[in-house]
Amino acid sequence: MTRKTLALAAIGLFVTITGGVFALNEVAAVSQDEIEYNAVYECGTGRSKFKILSCNGTGKLDKCEVFYVNALSPGGGFKNSMSRGQVEGMLGQGCKTKNGGGNTANVPNPKINNQTPPKPKADGAVACFASDSESDIKNGNEKNFRGVLRNFWEKKPEESGPTVTLTFQKMTIGAPRSWRPTFDDAYSQADPKKPIYPVRATFTTCTDYTDAITKRKMERIYDCYTHKTGGWQCSQTGASGPLALKDEKEYLPKKRQ
Repeated sequence: MTRKTLALAAIGLFVTITGGVFALNEVAAVSQDEIEYNAVYECGTGRSKFKILSCNGTGKLDKCEVFYVNALSPGGGFKNSMSRGQVEGMLGQGCKTKNGGGNTANVPNPKINNQTPPKPKADGAVACFASDSESDIKNGNEKNFRGVLRNFWEKKPEESGPTVTLTFQKMTIGAPRSWRPTFDDAYSQADPKKPIYPVRATFTTCTDYTDAITKRKMERIYDCYTHKTGGWQCSQTGASGPLALKDEKEYLPKKRQ
């Protein structure tokens, strides 16, 4: 278990993890009357509980305050700000309150100054970008490491769920080091006779939903190593510290029918 996994477990926040790399995916939005404020939402075994404290409007890009419950410390937890579209995406994953999530007594007034707030701009031409290619990458290791990350983040049209494309903005590969029998390097699937490469990558994903697309630019650090059975594998060791780019997220609705 990596330090990142331990930190997530300590606050009771679990996300999809494969090979040490994780992602929290948005899903189709839910309707306004399914939101219940200041009540604990439960999403099933192994997933965090949370409360939706408030939202400052009804638009997909309006900000909401969410409190994640610390499963190991009653009353503890942390607050996080996110867009209403992201909040509705979480609820669309099946998270429910004891009341079923249908109590709207505390829902903010959808009208501001007696006027209905404008809906987000919709563009019928909104579409995800195409994934870039590694064909012009000369550095063999960079091509390999891009391929590993692409295999995790991308989703082809024929796969289940929305299609996800990916483009890389930058990849920096550090000097290789020998495998060390320590907590940090104790990757059970790694070949201890082969070196480990620290990799810092900046990339953007685009998820194509039925009624919208979401873009997410992120920066992450990985350890990339040779798997015991051959081939490369990369395990995320964290974001990039104080110099890291903050995740940039964008929600773009498609043209309404």
